[in-house]
Amino acid sequence: MSNLPNRRPCVTTDVGEGLAVTVSFHPETAAPIEIFLSGRGKKASDGPMTDALYNLGVEASKIMQNKESQPAAE
Repeated sequence: MSNLPNRRPCVTTDVGEGLAVTVSFHPETAAPIEIFLSGRGKKASDGPMTDALYNLGVEASKIMQNKESQPAAE
């Protein structure tokens, strides 16, 4: 999938313990294409768990978009 618009329909759900999941959808097909996992009100630089959630969301989104995943840097 390429050329996705910057603004897409999405749904955010609070899953407890201050964590939220946001899923965005392709505007034409309504297929889920991206996922974001985050702590509510936190920045991506707030700690290892936040970094892990961000990375998990990126990898899941790549799978949803049929893109190649890159090996994690050690």
